[in-house]
Amino acid sequence: MVITIGAEKGGVGKSRLATNIAALAACNGVDVVLLDTDKQGSATSWSRIRNEEGIVPSIPVLALPPNPARELANLSGKYTLVVVDIGAQNYRTMLECSLLSDLVLVPCGPDQQEIESTLNVFSHLKEMDSRHELGHIPAHIVLTRVSTTETAKATTELREYFKEEGLSVFDTQIAQRASWLASGKTGRALHELNSRDRSVKATEEIQALYTEILKRINAGNK
Repeated sequence: MVITIGAEKGGVGKSRLATNIAALAACNGVDVVLLDTDKQGSATSWSRIRNEEGIVPSIPVLALPPNPARELANLSGKYTLVVVDIGAQNYRTMLECSLLSDLVLVPCGPDQQEIESTLNVFSHLKEMDSRHELGHIPAHIVLTRVSTTETAKATTELREYFKEEGLSVFDTQIAQRASWLASGKTGRALHELNSRDRSVKATEEIQALYTEILKRINAGNK
């Protein structure tokens, strides 16, 4: 199973989603590997901190291979789950990896530039639809950094806007919470943070996202 996470803009939560999804999978006994194609190496840095702190389970990370798509094809035969963290504006790698993916997640926050760039990403993905074995690239938007009020008007309007554009939006949304910053700094997933940094709501949200990922893949991305 391959999950690719990418967006045109940086700062939308790609690496945090990738690392937390990988950690949740590992904690559920899934044989998982992270493929970090981002030049910033956020997922690689997270893994390094995790290993230095002796946090288990350990999660292997391959950093910026010369041919990400070829590496992804190899890894998908060796691991139960490959999570791919795509660098910002790295269209070539994102498109190549998307063609090999069971699920593509495009994080998007409430900023207008992020909204416009997300539309641009989907325009590129749609051009590649016919080359995916499903006949379409199974791509979905994940709303990130939104209001902590689940039914906030701005978030609801953003969700409806994307749906009117014919784009699939995950039911689960990720709110702007301080614990996400702690996750990146400590090499821990949200559910692994100490009581001072942990947010019950943030943990519930990422668990709900992980559950929705499995449901959508098992249902054939409907």
